[in-house]
Formats: sequence, structure tokens, C-alpha cells
Amino acid sequence: MRNGTLSVLLLLVAAAPAMSLAIDQLATFSKDEAELGFSHDDLDKGYNNWNSHYLDLSHRFGDRNLIYGEVRETERFNLHDREISGGYYMPLDATWTGLIEASASPDHNVLPQNSIFGQLQKSFQDGWDVQAGLRHSRYNLAPVDMTVLTGERYWSNFRASYALYMAKLDGSGTASSHVGQLSYYYADRDFMTLGFGTGRQIESLGPGLGILTADVTSSLSLSGRHWIDPQWAISYEAISERLSNLYSRQGVRLGLRRAF
Repeated sequence: MRNGTLSVLLLLVAAAPAMSLAIDQLATFSKDEAELGFSHDDLDKGYNNWNSHYLDLSHRFGDRNLIYGEVRETERFNLHDREISGGYYMPLDATWTGLIEASASPDHNVLPQNSIFGQLQKSFQDGWDVQAGLRHSRYNLAPVDMTVLTGERYWSNFRASYALYMAKLDGSGTASSHVGQLSYYYADRDFMTLGFGTGRQIESLGPGLGILTADVTSSLSLSGRHWIDPQWAISYEAISERLSNLYSRQGVRLGLRRAF
């Protein structure tokens, strides 16, 4: 992959890491939390490995009221990027919650130059809720608009969710992906989540070269958080993904979390 190409992988892990983290943080009990971590991904077919380091911070004002931010440095396809992102969850009434999130990258070799995301969440009885969001991202070659529709249910110690991602790359059609998750909460703040995704990738190859689309034949992940004591926790994730005949990716992420 060359400098300036655009890859839009419509899976939750790749599309919105900060947003996923913030949803988990809403269920924590601490007012302030920080997490320092790294990730490493091995790619085949001659592609260089991916690496990243990140620092997450969050401050909780009250129930469904949270502000969070992340500083991240990545290396993908031998290209370096820095990114800063942040968001704010706010209760709109007893059953409606709003989210606004933004990011910016001064390098934006692979990551978007900037993005803005807005989401509304509606809660129902018996543990059901639905979410609808729209993200606009500006890459070097073209802007991307992504619509996210999610339905989930909590019961006993479990959570199940389904999300539909629909992305529109400027100058091409719409590609969709599907992500399912099943979470098990084995303690007040401890959980593990199994995720599966399938869908399509859109890639702009540059002026005069056209648009490449490819199937994501499989994406399987296991993630979670385990609190060692009331102040310290380990966050983790493992992912295995095959992107048509382009490449396969095997990755891990580890983070050390501190509650204040």
C-alpha cells in the first residue's frame, strides 16, 4: 500500500476504537480513569506489520455523562501517524443519550485528517436499546461518510449486539459490513466480548487508478477487561482477520488501566 491510499475497513475494531472504549467506560464506577497500552498486528503477503501506542483518559460527571480523550501513535504499512480524539456522552432525558466525537491527525498518511461523529441512543424496557450514528471522515484522497445502526440487549450477565455499517466513499458506491458481539460480565467491572464481522472494503488507489473493493471474508475478535484490584485493570484484545485475497491480519492489544 502506497502513501496516500485510502483504506476503509468497515469493522468496529478498525472503524471506531475510541467510541468502543467509551461505551465500556459508561459502565464503570470510577470518576476518573486512564489507560496506557499498545497493539501489534502481523500481516502476510509481504505487508509490513502494524504497531500503535495510546493513552486514554476519561472523566465521569454522573450517570450516562462522560467525557473522554485519546492520544494515539500508529505505524501501518510503514507509514507513521499521530492522532488525537475525544468525545462527550450526555443524557438528553431518562431514555435518550447523545454522543459527539471528533478526531484529528496532523500526519494523516493512513488515518483520516479529521473526523466528526454523532450518535443518539434510545433505551427501552427489558434491557433493549438502539443506536444510530453518522461519521464523516476526511482522508487525503476522498471524504467518507459512514452510517452506523446498532441494536443490543442486556440480560442477566450477558450483552448481545448487532451493528450495521454503511460507508460511502466519494466517487464510488456504498459498502456495508455486519458486526455481532456477545459479552459476558463475570464481575461488576470485569467482562469479555466475542465479536464476529463480515463485509466489504473500499479503497481509493489514487488519481487515474480507480476504486478497489474487496470482501472481508472473516473477522473474529476476543476482547475484555479484568480488574486486578479496585484501582488497576488489564485491558486486552486479540483479532484474526482475512481480507479477501489481499492479506490476513493477526493482532493483539494490551493496556494497563488505572482508576482514581
